[in-house]
Amino acid sequence: MTLFLFFFLSVTTIPIASQSLSCTPGFFLSGSVCRKCTIGSYCPDGKIQISCPPGSYTDLYEQSTCRRCRSGWYQIQAGQTTCLRCGLGQFCPNATKLPQPCPAGTYADLYGQVKCRFCPTGYYNIRSGATYCTKCFLDVECSNSAVSPKPCATGYYNPLYAQTKCRRFPAGNRTIHLPGCFNVNT
Repeated sequence: MTLFLFFFLSVTTIPIASQSLSCTPGFFLSGSVCRKCTIGSYCPDGKIQISCPPGSYTDLYEQSTCRRCRSGWYQIQAGQTTCLRCGLGQFCPNATKLPQPCPAGTYADLYGQVKCRFCPTGYYNIRSGATYCTKCFLDVECSNSAVSPKPCATGYYNPLYAQTKCRRFPAGNRTIHLPGCFNVNT
């Protein structure tokens, strides 16, 4: 006796129209053709081309990601091929979309700064976006990173520039409306 066994396999076919067409990353689908992703754009999934967002760029074709602007550089527009160097009086942390002005009490005297420098002891700066700090004048005191000079209190004076503390008048001396003091016994 001979026994025949038959196995049936069911094969499902998917029409080509319902398949999801895509290209390799770095390319995008244009109709039924794969095209190179252009500079200033990226193609992450092989389907569409996307402009690089502000704070990033691509300077090569066929990119699947954008490069972030490095520290000290920025980019405010989408779809760009380079980043711009941060200007004087500004700072730009990593992937900056817009340069930030240095706050009062700080400055940036070089291009491409990641952070602003504090005004040194004896200097001040009252405005944002500064490229330098000003030396404190007579009869005021300026602490480190001073936003504005502080006048000496009654009974104190400062005979020198760029000082952090006012000095107490010696006994027998008093202030007048000019810098310094004079002896009331003379």
